[in-house]
Amino acid sequence: MPHPMDRYFAPPEGRIFSCFPGAEDRPGQRRMAERIFDATQEAAQRFARWKQEGGDPEARPNGVVLAIEAGTGTGKSLGYLISTLCSGQHPVLVATRTKQLQRQLLEDDLPRAKGILGREVKAVLVKGRANYLCKAALQAMEGEPPSEIARQDFSLWQALPAWARDTRTGDREELGRYGEGESELWDRLNARSERCTGKQCPLYESCFLTQLRADVAEADLVIVNHALLLADRVLRESAFGQVLPDAPVLILDEAHEIEEQLTESCSEAWTSRAMTMLLRDLEAEAQHDPESLEMDARLTPWREAWNTLLALVPMENGVVGLEDPRLPFKLLAEAVAAWIEAGDAVLKEAKRLAARPKSDAPEDTAWRKLSDRIRLAFDRMERIFAQPEGWVSLLEREGPHAIQFKAYPVDVKPFFHQHLRRGFQTVVLTSATLRDGRGFNGLKLRLGLTEEETAFAESVESPFDFQRQGLLFVPPNLPERRAAKDGVGDPAWVEASLQAMERLLQASGGRALVLFTSRRMLAAFQPRLQAAMPDMTFFTQGERLTRHALLERFRITPRSALLGLASFWQGVDLPGNALTLVIVTALPFAPPDHPVLQARIRQADAISQGLGFLGLQVPGMTLKLKQGIGRLIRTRSDYGVVCILDPRLMTPHEDRYGKNYARQVRAALPPFPITREWEDVERFLREMWTKV
Repeated sequence: MPHPMDRYFAPPEGRIFSCFPGAEDRPGQRRMAERIFDATQEAAQRFARWKQEGGDPEARPNGVVLAIEAGTGTGKSLGYLISTLCSGQHPVLVATRTKQLQRQLLEDDLPRAKGILGREVKAVLVKGRANYLCKAALQAMEGEPPSEIARQDFSLWQALPAWARDTRTGDREELGRYGEGESELWDRLNARSERCTGKQCPLYESCFLTQLRADVAEADLVIVNHALLLADRVLRESAFGQVLPDAPVLILDEAHEIEEQLTESCSEAWTSRAMTMLLRDLEAEAQHDPESLEMDARLTPWREAWNTLLALVPMENGVVGLEDPRLPFKLLAEAVAAWIEAGDAVLKEAKRLAARPKSDAPEDTAWRKLSDRIRLAFDRMERIFAQPEGWVSLLEREGPHAIQFKAYPVDVKPFFHQHLRRGFQTVVLTSATLRDGRGFNGLKLRLGLTEEETAFAESVESPFDFQRQGLLFVPPNLPERRAAKDGVGDPAWVEASLQAMERLLQASGGRALVLFTSRRMLAAFQPRLQAAMPDMTFFTQGERLTRHALLERFRITPRSALLGLASFWQGVDLPGNALTLVIVTALPFAPPDHPVLQARIRQADAISQGLGFLGLQVPGMTLKLKQGIGRLIRTRSDYGVVCILDPRLMTPHEDRYGKNYARQVRAALPPFPITREWEDVERFLREMWTKV
């Protein structure tokens, strides 16, 4: 029976083939579009029946949840754009993890989708408020320029006037390199909600956010990132209200990250940065208010109490659970109580100033919002240190002055249900890596997919011929990578891995991505590789160049290798001859000492002993390994080798250091032929040039 998606995807009459002569038939893409379109229609019928029966809020049906894995080359972006934009359900909300995919959707995929659909599609990219310029804040700063500007902000200050005059969106990204990274100056100028006075602002009508809301209200397609999506779902239940429109259809692209993002978005947090911004805003408001004479005197002891609290935090960078015996928890709790006591005087003064009626309002909005922020700080720190059941409280130091206090939910299933399944009519989870060696059971355990939703999930066919295009190599006689004090690995494994890297890089002539599982491991291997191979150029993530610049330099430099960490395991797209070798140094298990993971393992083991490892740790590692391996084959004409320097990928009868879970892991990986023979690998790399 013909399907509505045949009009667009069925060869040879489908519009994708008439719009793009020579387009490939991608059965996986067509299947994906069919499944998503059917899900939107099922959801529409489900909700139509509910409304016909009276629309009782208590009887509101759950959304239809479809998990669909679509490997690299499937064309999933067009698959979900076409199927949802012609579903009759508008607006469509697409949430991605990376800016790179957002740009691809707007600049590449959407124009193609418009051509295939044969009509205009109004699309809007929405970012968090802190990405946009506040005109009122800039006007105030230009009227009273800062006496000092940090050195790193000087170029931004010079670029601002001309850009602010010409920009239509107020989006910081338009500033290029001046709009990147943390900036004290931008913190004072952005449109963050905690100081926004809304319609009471004299510049409200011309505000960039006002225009953005108007654009969103008329949009067919709204593109956001995961963090903004989830923050909006949480905030719409609070006094802050919603930012994004109500949408019947949600596409969660790069959905392999959604558990981590749910964990982050639903956390309780108070940080040294948030405290610095609050103190600065209080001081700035007091400076311009002649009736706030007592505020400075009250701020001093509050700031001192905060510094006393921070002095108790260990100096080593890293994450520590509040229950960790290395922490002076009693002293920390007492310091928090003293900080709240000192801050109560600040709160009382801010409330007094807020209560004064103004000529155009019953209260002083600026002081009222500052009062709300002080109360929020107290509430969050009290909840974090109360360590409620079902939550894990910790602190994290990321540098001399960057400290975070946080409480994370152990179980995100209720949040997935409340904010996503109950928040939309159709929810599509899609990624190149959703399925682990046990199918979609990992999603069921982590997100709470029902039996029906798990059975409803599907992995669609990849267009790549992995048997012909690649080879998976685990070098023979690798030692076991046992833990070492330096966090790198047993010296015997380090030496064997270094020799294997050198031999592979010589055989491939560079054009390699080497993926490390820790910064310490990268730091240990980098100088030794450079010393052993002086004729090879090594580009290292985090050294001076931006990610984009680093990839471009690597792409055009002969005999070069790229050494990468966590973020380079995904999102790196180097098709063709630019990349012919991916070396994975170790199976990328999450750090087992992280307090949240430890709590989740305990919770899973309480259901069934060993489920924490086989149901959480192994599937999580598998998905990240799939992401890393997925950097190699990006088109039908790509060829290359994946080398994994970890014998645990072999089974016990294949290698004495092999593991029983290896079959489970390999079942989820692309079906490359696997070899342990150096001769096979070196011949493949030599012969590859005759294939490309």
